[in-house]
Amino acid sequence: MAAAVVHAGTSTGTFNNPLKVQGPDPWLTYYNGFYYLATTTWNNTITMRKSATLGGLRTAPDTLLFTLTRPNGAGTMWAPEFHLLNGPSGQRWYFYYTAGQEPYNLGTQRIHVLESAGLDPMGPYTFKADMLDPTADNTWELDPGILQLNGQLYLLGTFYNGSQPMFIRPLSNPWTASGTRRTLSTPTYSWETVGGAVNEGGEVLQRNGRTFIIYSASHCSTPDYKLGMLTYNGGDPLLSSSWTKSANPVFQRSNANGVYGPGHNGFFKSPDGTEDWIVYHANSSTSGGCDMNRSTRAQKFTWNADGTPTSAPPHP
Repeated sequence: MAAAVVHAGTSTGTFNNPLKVQGPDPWLTYYNGFYYLATTTWNNTITMRKSATLGGLRTAPDTLLFTLTRPNGAGTMWAPEFHLLNGPSGQRWYFYYTAGQEPYNLGTQRIHVLESAGLDPMGPYTFKADMLDPTADNTWELDPGILQLNGQLYLLGTFYNGSQPMFIRPLSNPWTASGTRRTLSTPTYSWETVGGAVNEGGEVLQRNGRTFIIYSASHCSTPDYKLGMLTYNGGDPLLSSSWTKSANPVFQRSNANGVYGPGHNGFFKSPDGTEDWIVYHANSSTSGGCDMNRSTRAQKFTWNADGTPTSAPPHP
């Protein structure tokens, strides 16, 4: 059994990992008194769980939000995340995901986005746009993320050019590109190339005026899937020179705790806003693969004196 973790401000006080037994690529947000969790479904549905407590997500039902029907993105839904962003009609939830043509045509995976009718994270949603690159508009792209920096909006993702680097693309609104993608980070360190040279799943972490991108490295099918970090050092966010990559991973397998392949993370805060938490998926054995059996887990993290997030092993 996983260790109990204390969470301030919840009615239950503790919870046990995993939060969702079959929950790869998790995205978790606390909003207006509830936790909301979406994970990869690997089919043509988008679902979400809702709970007043973090631990309650484990048994909360998967509510159907949307069924994919577009020919160019009708199945294999993965890497969902939803952001409350300002659009032409005011604040709306924008639900980003990756999907491809059926049946299971993984080479056609692209990024897409839905828009909510109001301020409820559970919708209702309508299809808004295919998030295609204006130049490389028919290429494999995965793992959407959103960066808001210096009053500008950017899409993060990954693509294939022999290896799998991360890209950044400017947006004029939550669903429209205003320029072509630029390479943000290329897998070069040995810890980024286990089973394949991969940088993906970039997620933004901001605090006290500093901006970090925490990303997943190495191939998801290996127990050495892990997290690395980019630090923004000023200048144009579209330039890779404006970011510094940490030489070592910040979150990786723990043989002692029996946690393998931790990655594809997100961040959320405690109800009172005082605690920072990471949500991620992982396997409980070295033989666990890149499939639906990866489980959703969460744990609190703190900050170093230099303003960077602490690096700690994943909990059991």
